Amino acid sequence: MVQQTKNILFASDLSVNMSLVFEHAATLAICRSANIIVLNVIEETPRSEKRIRMAFGEELYKDIRSKQRSGARDILIGKNIDALKIRQAITGFFEKPEQNKKTSENNSLISKILVAEGRSIADEITATAMEEKCDLIVMGCKQKGLLKETMGSNVVRKVLKRSSVPVFIIPLTEK
Repeated sequence: MVQQTKNILFASDLSVNMSLVFEHAATLAICRSANIIVLNVIEETPRSEKRIRMAFGEELYKDIRSKQRSGARDILIGKNIDALKIRQAITGFFEKPEQNKKTSENNSLISKILVAEGRSIADEITATAMEEKCDLIVMGCKQKGLLKETMGSNVVRKVLKRSSVPVFIIPLTEK
């Protein structure tokens, strides 16, 4: 028996291609009456971090990191508008006209928007999925071949190895 999906973790790297991945997450959320938790992970890089701190000073470094976090959050909040549009467009396929009144009362698919920092993006994704009690992780993967290097990027491979919940991977083609 398939487990009921209540929370979907949408892992975004803020690239242009993520709108396609988000559409898949939104469609799954609508079909399963689930919520979406949006996550962007800012990777900490110890070597470059030390150099930046030494070159610009601790205060300026903290200010830059703060602006990076708030910028990522602003971009992700823009996804909320996409969620509303996608939900309105897709609900017509799954609901009868008299049910649309209920849908308009709760139009947001996104329950949380998280911006995390960590040394490992994959670890942050899997830890967040556990902490937020997610039943599914949705993420994109750039790849040139069918299964380039056995399941795409390093991050995707690590998430697949470490995740205790299903991972839905959307292959992204480079334009």
